[in-house]
Amino acid sequence: MNYILISDSFYRKDFDIINMIRAKFPDCKLILGVKDYSRISKLKVALCYGLGHKVVKLDTDHKEQYLHDLHKVAEKYKNDKIVFVPNEEFTTDHFVDYVSKYGSGGFLFRLPSAGEYKRFRNKNDLNSYCLENNLPAPRKFDPLNTDSFDYPVILKPCIGSGSEGIIRLNCAEELTEDIKLLLKNNPFVVQELIPNGKDVHGVFALADNGNVLGIYGHKRLRTSPEEGGVTVFSKLHCDEKLMKQATEFINVSKWNGLIMLEYLYDKELGVYKLIETNPRIWGSIMLSEYSGANLLENYIHLCLGETLVKPNLKESYIRWLFPMDIIAYIKKKGKIEGFWNFKNTCFINWTYARIDRALWFVFFSIFNTHNLSKLFRH
Repeated sequence: MNYILISDSFYRKDFDIINMIRAKFPDCKLILGVKDYSRISKLKVALCYGLGHKVVKLDTDHKEQYLHDLHKVAEKYKNDKIVFVPNEEFTTDHFVDYVSKYGSGGFLFRLPSAGEYKRFRNKNDLNSYCLENNLPAPRKFDPLNTDSFDYPVILKPCIGSGSEGIIRLNCAEELTEDIKLLLKNNPFVVQELIPNGKDVHGVFALADNGNVLGIYGHKRLRTSPEEGGVTVFSKLHCDEKLMKQATEFINVSKWNGLIMLEYLYDKELGVYKLIETNPRIWGSIMLSEYSGANLLENYIHLCLGETLVKPNLKESYIRWLFPMDIIAYIKKKGKIEGFWNFKNTCFINWTYARIDRALWFVFFSIFNTHNLSKLFRH
Protein backbone atom coordinates (compact mmCIF):
# COMPACT_ATOMS: atom_id res chain seq x y z
CA MET A 1 0.00 0.00 0.00
CA ASN A 2 1.24 3.52 -0.83
CA TYR A 3 0.69 6.28 1.70
CA ILE A 4 1.46 10.00 1.64
CA LEU A 5 2.57 11.58 4.93
CA ILE A 6 1.80 15.16 5.97
CA SER A 7 3.61 15.70 9.27
CA ASP A 8 1.31 18.41 10.63
CA SER A 9 -2.16 18.78 9.17
CA PHE A 10 -3.17 22.12 10.69
CA TYR A 11 -0.84 24.66 9.13
CA ARG A 12 -2.35 26.93 6.47
CA LYS A 13 -0.11 25.59 3.73
CA ASP A 14 -0.81 21.98 4.68
CA PHE A 15 -4.56 22.38 4.23
CA ASP A 16 -3.94 23.26 0.57
CA ILE A 17 -1.33 20.50 0.13
CA ILE A 18 -3.72 17.87 1.49
CA ASN A 19 -6.60 18.98 -0.72
CA MET A 20 -4.45 19.12 -3.85
CA ILE A 21 -3.08 15.64 -3.15
CA ARG A 22 -6.60 14.30 -2.62
CA ALA A 23 -7.68 15.82 -5.95
CA LYS A 24 -4.73 14.40 -7.90
CA PHE A 25 -4.22 11.09 -6.09
CA PRO A 26 -7.74 9.96 -5.12
CA ASP A 27 -6.66 6.34 -4.65
CA CYS A 28 -3.66 7.09 -2.42
CA LYS A 29 -4.12 6.96 1.36
CA LEU A 30 -3.07 9.89 3.54
CA ILE A 31 -1.32 9.76 6.90
CA LEU A 32 -2.02 13.01 8.75
CA GLY A 33 0.07 14.06 11.71
CA VAL A 34 -1.31 15.90 14.75
CA LYS A 35 0.70 17.24 17.68
CA ASP A 36 -1.93 16.27 20.23
CA TYR A 37 -3.41 12.84 19.57
CA SER A 38 -6.75 13.54 21.23
CA ARG A 39 -10.43 13.24 20.38
CA ILE A 40 -10.50 16.97 19.66
CA SER A 41 -7.64 16.70 17.16
CA LYS A 42 -9.23 13.73 15.43
CA LEU A 43 -12.56 15.59 15.28
CA LYS A 44 -10.81 18.59 13.69
CA VAL A 45 -9.22 16.29 11.09
CA ALA A 46 -12.63 14.80 10.30
CA LEU A 47 -14.27 18.23 9.94
CA CYS A 48 -11.46 19.66 7.78
CA TYR A 49 -10.58 16.61 5.67
CA GLY A 50 -13.35 14.06 6.04
CA LEU A 51 -13.16 10.47 7.26
CA GLY A 52 -10.95 7.58 6.19
CA HIS A 53 -7.50 9.09 6.80
CA LYS A 54 -4.85 7.61 9.09
CA VAL A 55 -4.31 10.04 11.97
CA VAL A 56 -1.02 9.68 13.88
CA LYS A 57 0.74 11.58 16.65
CA LEU A 58 3.70 13.60 15.40
CA ASP A 59 4.96 16.21 17.85
CA THR A 60 6.58 18.58 15.39
CA ASP A 61 7.34 21.14 18.12
CA HIS A 62 9.94 18.93 19.80
CA LYS A 63 12.62 17.32 17.67
CA GLU A 64 13.42 14.24 19.78
CA GLN A 65 9.75 13.47 20.32
CA TYR A 66 9.10 13.91 16.60
CA LEU A 67 11.88 11.44 15.76
CA HIS A 68 10.40 8.97 18.23
CA ASP A 69 6.87 9.45 16.86
CA LEU A 70 8.08 9.15 13.26
CA HIS A 71 9.92 5.93 14.05
CA LYS A 72 6.69 4.50 15.47
CA VAL A 73 4.91 5.40 12.23
CA ALA A 74 7.67 3.68 10.23
CA GLU A 75 7.35 0.55 12.38
CA LYS A 76 3.57 0.50 12.12
CA TYR A 77 3.63 0.75 8.32
CA LYS A 78 6.86 -1.20 7.74
CA ASN A 79 5.27 -3.29 5.00
CA ASP A 80 4.09 -0.21 3.09
CA LYS A 81 5.68 2.70 1.24
CA ILE A 82 5.24 6.19 2.65
CA VAL A 83 5.94 9.32 0.58
CA PHE A 84 7.33 12.04 2.85
CA VAL A 85 6.12 15.49 1.80
CA PRO A 86 8.57 18.27 2.89
CA ASN A 87 5.81 20.64 3.92
CA GLU A 88 7.38 22.82 6.64
CA GLU A 89 10.95 23.91 7.29
CA PHE A 90 11.26 22.48 10.80
CA THR A 91 9.58 19.15 9.99
CA THR A 92 11.90 18.74 7.01
CA ASP A 93 14.87 19.53 9.29
CA HIS A 94 13.69 16.84 11.71
CA PHE A 95 13.13 14.33 8.90
CA VAL A 96 16.65 14.82 7.54
CA ASP A 97 17.98 14.08 11.05
CA TYR A 98 15.68 11.04 11.27
CA VAL A 99 17.11 9.58 8.06
CA SER A 100 20.64 10.19 9.35
CA LYS A 101 19.80 8.32 12.56
CA TYR A 102 17.53 5.49 11.36
CA GLY A 103 17.97 5.33 7.58
CA SER A 104 15.21 5.87 5.03
CA GLY A 105 13.25 2.75 6.04
CA GLY A 106 9.95 2.64 4.18
CA PHE A 107 9.94 6.36 3.44
CA LEU A 108 10.13 7.59 -0.16
CA PHE A 109 11.45 11.13 -0.65
CA ARG A 110 13.64 13.41 -2.73
CA LEU A 111 15.91 15.64 -0.64
CA PRO A 112 19.57 16.67 -0.67
CA SER A 113 21.93 14.72 1.59
CA ALA A 114 21.98 15.84 5.23
CA GLY A 115 25.26 17.73 4.70
CA GLU A 116 24.08 19.54 1.58
CA TYR A 117 20.71 20.26 3.12
CA LYS A 118 22.26 21.97 6.16
CA ARG A 119 24.81 23.82 4.02
CA PHE A 120 22.24 25.43 1.76
CA ARG A 121 19.93 26.38 4.63
CA ASN A 122 22.79 28.39 6.14
CA LYS A 123 22.81 31.79 4.45
CA ASN A 124 26.54 32.30 5.00
CA ASP A 125 27.47 28.87 3.61
CA LEU A 126 25.11 29.38 0.67
CA ASN A 127 26.66 32.77 -0.07
CA SER A 128 30.18 31.30 0.06
CA TYR A 129 29.18 28.36 -2.17
CA CYS A 130 27.77 30.69 -4.83
CA LEU A 131 30.81 32.97 -4.86
CA GLU A 132 33.18 29.96 -5.01
CA ASN A 133 31.27 28.56 -8.01
CA ASN A 134 30.88 31.89 -9.84
CA LEU A 135 27.13 31.98 -9.23
CA PRO A 136 25.77 35.53 -8.71
CA ALA A 137 25.32 36.34 -5.02
CA PRO A 138 25.73 39.41 -2.80
CA ARG A 139 29.21 40.46 -1.74
CA LYS A 140 29.83 39.49 1.87
CA PHE A 141 32.06 40.73 4.67
CA ASP A 142 33.68 39.22 7.74
CA PRO A 143 31.23 39.87 10.63
CA LEU A 144 34.14 40.18 13.08
CA ASN A 145 36.06 42.68 10.92
CA THR A 146 33.62 45.58 10.99
CA ASP A 147 36.21 47.92 9.44
CA SER A 148 35.83 45.96 6.20
CA PHE A 149 32.13 46.78 5.82
CA ASP A 150 31.32 48.66 2.62
CA TYR A 151 28.10 50.47 3.57
CA PRO A 152 25.19 50.09 3.24
CA VAL A 153 25.11 46.50 4.51
CA ILE A 154 22.54 44.02 5.75
CA LEU A 155 23.06 41.65 8.68
CA LYS A 156 21.17 38.35 8.65
CA PRO A 157 21.12 35.41 11.06
CA CYS A 158 22.70 32.45 9.25
CA ILE A 159 19.69 30.29 10.05
CA GLY A 160 16.23 31.82 10.03
CA SER A 161 13.24 32.71 7.93
CA GLY A 162 11.40 35.90 7.09
CA SER A 163 12.68 39.23 8.39
CA GLU A 164 13.31 38.11 11.97
CA GLY A 165 16.69 39.26 13.29
CA ILE A 166 17.65 41.23 10.16
CA ILE A 167 19.49 44.54 10.67
CA ARG A 168 20.19 47.17 8.01
CA LEU A 169 23.07 49.61 8.43
CA ASN A 170 23.37 52.59 6.11
CA CYS A 171 26.60 53.97 7.54
CA ALA A 172 29.32 53.23 10.12
CA GLU A 173 27.64 55.51 12.67
CA GLU A 174 24.73 53.07 12.91
CA LEU A 175 27.02 50.22 13.97
CA THR A 176 26.56 50.29 17.75
CA GLU A 177 28.50 48.38 20.39
CA ASP A 178 25.43 46.23 20.97
CA ILE A 179 25.38 45.20 17.32
CA LYS A 180 29.12 44.42 17.42
CA LEU A 181 28.49 42.21 20.45
CA LEU A 182 25.60 40.52 18.64
CA LEU A 183 27.88 39.72 15.68
CA LYS A 184 30.57 38.39 18.01
CA ASN A 185 28.28 36.02 19.89
CA ASN A 186 25.91 34.86 17.14
CA PRO A 187 26.30 33.42 13.62
CA PHE A 188 25.48 36.18 11.13
CA VAL A 189 26.20 36.81 7.48
CA VAL A 190 26.99 40.41 6.51
CA GLN A 191 26.20 41.29 2.89
CA GLU A 192 26.02 44.30 0.64
CA LEU A 193 22.62 45.93 0.82
CA ILE A 194 21.14 45.69 -2.65
CA PRO A 195 18.82 48.63 -3.45
CA ASN A 196 15.12 47.81 -3.64
CA GLY A 197 15.83 44.90 -1.30
CA LYS A 198 12.16 44.19 -0.65
CA ASP A 199 11.56 43.30 -4.29
CA VAL A 200 12.28 39.59 -3.86
CA HIS A 201 11.92 37.31 -6.88
CA GLY A 202 10.92 33.72 -6.18
CA VAL A 203 11.78 30.71 -8.32
CA PHE A 204 10.28 27.29 -7.61
CA ALA A 205 11.54 24.02 -9.02
CA LEU A 206 11.64 20.25 -8.85
CA ALA A 207 14.92 18.53 -9.65
CA ASP A 208 16.36 15.05 -9.78
CA ASN A 209 20.09 15.14 -8.97
CA GLY A 210 20.57 18.48 -10.74
CA ASN A 211 18.24 17.77 -13.64
CA VAL A 212 15.41 20.32 -13.65
CA LEU A 213 12.05 18.55 -14.07
CA GLY A 214 9.89 21.66 -13.71
CA ILE A 215 10.41 25.33 -12.91
CA TYR A 216 8.43 28.58 -12.68
CA GLY A 217 8.47 31.93 -10.93
CA HIS A 218 5.98 34.38 -9.52
CA LYS A 219 5.79 38.13 -9.18
CA ARG A 220 4.45 39.82 -6.06
CA LEU A 221 1.55 42.18 -6.71
CA ARG A 222 0.52 42.90 -3.13
CA THR A 223 1.95 42.17 0.33
CA SER A 224 0.74 42.56 3.90
CA PRO A 225 1.91 44.88 5.32
CA GLU A 226 2.18 46.91 2.12
CA GLU A 227 5.77 48.06 2.75
CA GLY A 228 6.98 44.45 2.64
CA GLY A 229 5.71 41.26 4.24
CA VAL A 230 3.80 38.11 3.44
CA THR A 231 2.60 37.88 -0.18
CA VAL A 232 -1.19 38.05 -0.49
CA PHE A 233 -1.48 38.45 -4.27
CA SER A 234 0.94 37.30 -6.96
CA LYS A 235 1.00 36.05 -10.52
CA LEU A 236 2.87 33.44 -12.52
CA HIS A 237 5.94 35.13 -14.00
CA CYS A 238 8.77 33.24 -15.71
CA ASP A 239 11.57 35.71 -16.42
CA GLU A 240 13.93 33.99 -18.88
CA LYS A 241 17.13 35.35 -17.32
CA LEU A 242 15.99 34.42 -13.81
CA MET A 243 14.94 30.90 -14.83
CA LYS A 244 18.34 30.42 -16.50
CA GLN A 245 20.25 31.52 -13.38
CA ALA A 246 18.15 29.31 -11.10
CA THR A 247 18.65 26.35 -13.44
CA GLU A 248 22.41 26.90 -13.34
CA PHE A 249 22.43 26.76 -9.52
CA ILE A 250 20.35 23.56 -9.54
CA ASN A 251 22.66 21.98 -12.14
CA VAL A 252 25.88 22.91 -10.31
CA SER A 253 24.61 21.88 -6.86
CA LYS A 254 23.05 18.66 -8.24
CA TRP A 255 19.91 19.52 -6.31
CA ASN A 256 17.48 16.76 -5.43
CA GLY A 257 13.78 17.43 -4.76
CA LEU A 258 11.71 20.58 -4.39
CA ILE A 259 13.37 23.95 -3.90
CA MET A 260 12.42 27.59 -3.48
CA LEU A 261 15.10 30.10 -4.47
CA GLU A 262 14.92 33.80 -3.61
CA TYR A 263 16.74 36.42 -5.66
CA LEU A 264 17.28 40.17 -5.60
CA TYR A 265 17.95 42.02 -8.85
CA ASP A 266 21.17 44.04 -8.95
CA LYS A 267 20.40 46.82 -11.43
CA GLU A 268 24.02 47.99 -11.64
CA LEU A 269 25.32 44.58 -12.75
CA GLY A 270 22.15 43.46 -14.50
CA VAL A 271 22.02 40.09 -12.68
CA TYR A 272 19.81 38.38 -10.13
CA LYS A 273 21.69 37.54 -6.92
CA LEU A 274 20.72 34.47 -4.93
CA ILE A 275 20.02 35.27 -1.27
CA GLU A 276 18.24 32.18 0.08
CA THR A 277 17.20 28.61 -0.73
CA ASN A 278 14.58 26.47 0.99
CA PRO A 279 14.35 22.73 0.30
CA ARG A 280 10.67 22.45 1.16
CA ILE A 281 7.24 23.43 -0.10
CA TRP A 282 6.46 27.15 -0.21
CA GLY A 283 3.34 29.02 0.89
CA SER A 284 2.06 29.62 -2.64
CA ILE A 285 2.42 25.98 -3.74
CA MET A 286 -1.17 26.06 -5.00
CA LEU A 287 -0.04 28.25 -7.91
CA SER A 288 2.17 25.38 -9.08
CA GLU A 289 -0.75 23.01 -9.53
CA TYR A 290 -3.29 25.62 -10.67
CA SER A 291 -0.96 27.02 -13.35
CA GLY A 292 -0.03 23.61 -14.75
CA ALA A 293 3.54 23.50 -13.45
CA ASN A 294 2.51 20.46 -11.35
CA LEU A 295 5.59 20.39 -9.12
CA LEU A 296 3.82 18.86 -6.11
CA GLU A 297 2.13 16.19 -8.23
CA ASN A 298 5.38 15.34 -9.98
CA TYR A 299 7.28 15.20 -6.69
CA ILE A 300 4.96 12.39 -5.59
CA HIS A 301 5.16 10.66 -8.98
CA LEU A 302 8.97 10.88 -8.78
CA CYS A 303 9.04 9.35 -5.29
CA LEU A 304 6.76 6.51 -6.42
CA GLY A 305 8.78 5.86 -9.57
CA GLU A 306 5.86 6.82 -11.81
CA THR A 307 5.69 8.73 -15.09
CA LEU A 308 5.74 12.49 -14.59
CA VAL A 309 3.01 14.84 -15.83
CA LYS A 310 4.21 17.22 -18.53
CA PRO A 311 4.07 20.89 -17.42
CA ASN A 312 1.58 23.05 -19.32
CA LEU A 313 1.77 26.59 -17.96
CA LYS A 314 -1.09 29.07 -18.28
CA GLU A 315 -1.69 32.63 -17.07
CA SER A 316 -2.50 32.31 -13.37
CA TYR A 317 -2.82 34.33 -10.16
CA ILE A 318 -2.93 33.34 -6.50
CA ARG A 319 -4.53 35.28 -3.65
CA TRP A 320 -4.78 34.98 0.10
CA LEU A 321 -8.15 36.70 0.00
CA PHE A 322 -9.41 35.97 3.51
CA PRO A 323 -8.42 37.35 5.86
CA MET A 324 -5.24 39.07 4.62
CA ASP A 325 -6.36 40.72 1.36
CA ILE A 326 -9.74 41.66 2.82
CA ILE A 327 -7.93 43.44 5.68
CA ALA A 328 -5.83 45.35 3.13
CA TYR A 329 -9.01 46.31 1.25
CA ILE A 330 -10.60 47.67 4.44
CA LYS A 331 -7.46 49.61 5.37
CA LYS A 332 -7.42 51.16 1.89
CA LYS A 333 -11.12 52.00 2.22
CA GLY A 334 -11.88 50.00 -0.90
CA LYS A 335 -9.33 51.83 -3.03
CA ILE A 336 -7.50 48.85 -4.56
CA GLU A 337 -7.73 48.75 -8.34
CA GLY A 338 -9.00 45.46 -9.75
CA PHE A 339 -9.64 43.98 -6.31
CA TRP A 340 -12.78 42.14 -7.45
CA ASN A 341 -11.23 40.72 -10.62
CA PHE A 342 -10.92 36.99 -9.93
CA LYS A 343 -10.11 35.79 -13.46
CA ASN A 344 -7.61 32.88 -13.65
CA THR A 345 -7.14 33.07 -9.88
CA CYS A 346 -6.79 30.41 -7.23
CA PHE A 347 -7.42 31.19 -3.57
CA ILE A 348 -5.36 30.01 -0.62
CA ASN A 349 -7.39 27.73 1.69
CA TRP A 350 -10.39 27.70 -0.70
CA THR A 351 -9.54 26.38 -4.15
CA TYR A 352 -9.39 22.54 -4.19
CA ALA A 353 -11.32 22.39 -0.88
CA ARG A 354 -14.94 21.61 -0.19
CA ILE A 355 -16.62 24.78 1.06
CA ASP A 356 -17.75 23.39 4.44
CA ARG A 357 -14.29 21.98 5.16
CA ALA A 358 -12.65 25.25 4.13
CA LEU A 359 -14.91 27.13 6.55
CA TRP A 360 -14.04 24.75 9.38
CA PHE A 361 -10.32 25.12 8.65
CA VAL A 362 -10.51 28.92 8.57
CA PHE A 363 -12.45 28.85 11.85
CA PHE A 364 -9.84 26.68 13.57
CA SER A 365 -7.00 28.73 12.07
CA ILE A 366 -8.28 32.10 13.19
CA PHE A 367 -9.42 31.14 16.65
CA ASN A 368 -6.15 30.08 18.18
CA THR A 369 -3.82 32.27 20.22
CA HIS A 370 -0.84 32.21 17.84
CA ASN A 371 -2.76 33.18 14.70
CA LEU A 372 -4.88 35.79 16.47
CA SER A 373 -1.71 37.59 17.60
CA LYS A 374 -0.30 37.51 14.03
CA LEU A 375 -3.57 38.78 12.61
CA PHE A 376 -3.73 41.80 14.91
CA ARG A 377 -0.07 42.64 14.20
CA HIS A 378 -1.02 43.14 10.55
